[in-house]
Amino acid sequence: MWKHPATHTRQLSEATGTPMDLLTDWVRAGKFPTTYSQLDYPCESCHSPIYAGRLCHSCLGTFRMAALEIQTRVPRRTATGLFSIAGRAKGY
Repeated sequence: MWKHPATHTRQLSEATGTPMDLLTDWVRAGKFPTTYSQLDYPCESCHSPIYAGRLCHSCLGTFRMAALEIQTRVPRRTATGLFSIAGRAKGY
C-alpha cells in the first residue's frame, strides 16, 4: 500500500484477496493511517461510499430534517403547566 497510497478499498480487496466486508470493517474502525485517504466504506443508510462517520451527507440531512419534524410534533410542557402541540396549548 505504501507504493500506492491512492488505492481504493475495492482495489485493495482485489489485490490482496481480503474480503470487502473485512476491509470495510477495518477502514470504518480506523485501522489504516489517514495517509490512505481513498479507502472508503458504505453509508449505513444508502450504502454510497463515505470516508468518515456513519452516514453520507445526504442521509445525514434527511435524518436531521426528520428529527426536527418529530421535535415540532412532540408535546412539550409549558411554564403554565399546559402542553403545547404544534403551537396550540391544551390544559391537562
